[in-house]
Amino acid sequence: MLDVERWAELRREHFVRQVPIKELARRYGIDRNTVRRALRSEEPPVYRRTPKPSKLDPFKDEIHELLRRDPKLTGVRVRELIEPLGFDGGKSIVDDYLREVRPLFEKRRTYQRTIYRPGEVCQFDLWEPSGQVQVGHGQTRRARVVVACLGSSRAGAGALARLRRR
Repeated sequence: MLDVERWAELRREHFVRQVPIKELARRYGIDRNTVRRALRSEEPPVYRRTPKPSKLDPFKDEIHELLRRDPKLTGVRVRELIEPLGFDGGKSIVDDYLREVRPLFEKRRTYQRTIYRPGEVCQFDLWEPSGQVQVGHGQTRRARVVVACLGSSRAGAGALARLRRR
């Protein structure tokens, strides 16, 4: 079978440089019919391997049933449950398959993002620090902070509001 580079080279030599098929076959040491087939094909050759059955194929229905009963079942536990049925494969084949099919059986929580247009919402909160705040010249006082947050950009700002002494 020709690889893509050889296929492209044969076509370039024949169609651009006008090298005859017999000469291409001699140069590259391949049969003339192979050269003709490469020149006739519009697409490059593709290697296709026939899919082999997996060791896990006979046990997939059982795995689906186990996941239907408990979607959070671990790969180790799934292997423990299907080994008495005749499974002799490894850890990675089960884990890879579980990673692929587990989302089909889990009931996931969905979230909806809330979006605000600019200027639509602004939230204000009042926060009181646990200790006293320095106000200058070694003096401290209780204080509160007014915090504002915009809903659209989530930009926030705070302003210190001092409390008067009583």
